[in-house]
Amino acid sequence: MKWRIVLTVLFVLMLFAGFAYLYVNTFVRKHQHAVILFVVNGLDLNTLNMARQQLGRSPLRGDPDDPAINDARRRAAFRSEVLNLDSFWNIALLNLQDPGQPVPDEGADATALASGQRVENGFVGGGALPSLIYAAEKAQRATGLVTTSSLVQPTPVAFYTPIKGTPDPYRNALELVYSRIDIVLGGGEQYFSPANATNERGRRDGRNLSDEAKKNGYTIVHTRSELNNVSTWGTRLFGLFAPDQFYFSSLQPVDRRQPSLAEMTRVAISCLNHNYNTKGYFLVVEDDLVARAAEQNLGKLAVNEVAEVDEAIESAVEYAGPDALVIVTNSYSLGAVGPLPAPMAGDLVVPPPTVDADGDAVKLPILSPPPPIWLAGPGGPAVVRPQAAWLHQRYDNGWFSTNAPGLLQPQPALRFQTQAPPLAEPAWLASRGEGSSQLRGFLNNTDIFDIINEQF
Repeated sequence: MKWRIVLTVLFVLMLFAGFAYLYVNTFVRKHQHAVILFVVNGLDLNTLNMARQQLGRSPLRGDPDDPAINDARRRAAFRSEVLNLDSFWNIALLNLQDPGQPVPDEGADATALASGQRVENGFVGGGALPSLIYAAEKAQRATGLVTTSSLVQPTPVAFYTPIKGTPDPYRNALELVYSRIDIVLGGGEQYFSPANATNERGRRDGRNLSDEAKKNGYTIVHTRSELNNVSTWGTRLFGLFAPDQFYFSSLQPVDRRQPSLAEMTRVAISCLNHNYNTKGYFLVVEDDLVARAAEQNLGKLAVNEVAEVDEAIESAVEYAGPDALVIVTNSYSLGAVGPLPAPMAGDLVVPPPTVDADGDAVKLPILSPPPPIWLAGPGGPAVVRPQAAWLHQRYDNGWFSTNAPGLLQPQPALRFQTQAPPLAEPAWLASRGEGSSQLRGFLNNTDIFDIINEQF
């Protein structure tokens, strides 16, 4: 009899505790309705400051690349060089390093953000732990993934692959189509369609994943016009706008097929807002073009892409509302921009002596070589023949050009590498909205998973 009373009391207490937990999580605990994570690979603070200084400046007379400055950069002029990102009041520095891995690669950094755990370089995906997108789905939230890179690149893959492994674009494309993410917009179209004469990198299994996505209830779009005219009410959207990654915004044709990052962000948020989901949504927006420009020391292209990202941030705040939790991080730093120390006396170049018309010696100032502004990349001095041959080939095939010095000619760098590598320095994170107060100070990049997951 005594044990029955004890068990009854325990049952009542457990029942009360269960109701208390449900009450607190349902009515007391604040859950953010809209959570938006921007991942802007390679945008270190030096590049961000360079963009802040250059956006909105008046064109210099004779500046050869002024006609190619893109629309987003022109619109920035009306903001008096103030970025939308400047309205983010919580700032954090993210430690990326692991004792055995001082310089993680893109996939490892993205996995740390997406799944809260670190993996070895060359791998992507959290394996046993779900990514933030699947954590949001488990919480019955709508989800979205937007990128200017290929949808099968390491950063997007880290947010939807269910396994830990080396990136496989064909397997990852199949995983994405059956991932149940509500809004998917990006590049990488060639990996979703069968191989043929015009699509040499297409699928060898003959499957057309766009057709399979359509059967799964997605509305398929392939152009900017189709995206901007799609119905956003109750729509599950799958957009493929480029064979691989997007073109740089400054190099887009007048009648562009590819939407801007701001347009994709606006449509994604509109669809997520109109999907009748009362639990809210989680959206990942990745920009890969800042990193692709920085890798090649193309500073003006990088600045133009920062303008595109900043316009997308403006769209996110406008369409999601001022209270939405919006987070921006660079994930990792790449090819940092910055001045070098003044040259030593032995480094100075002394010009040969010369005389004027009367035969008197003319004193010329001591000249020094222009200081490089990038740490590494194609703009560095080619010191061996293979490096010079690689550069020559890049100019011959039109990737680099002296006809547009500010856009397609690599700026000077300290040392030569065909591609600027990731750095060991911390990443940065800026946030605003309800719940952003936890995202400040010194954090590990693996902490972001838990902090965002608490908002679901």
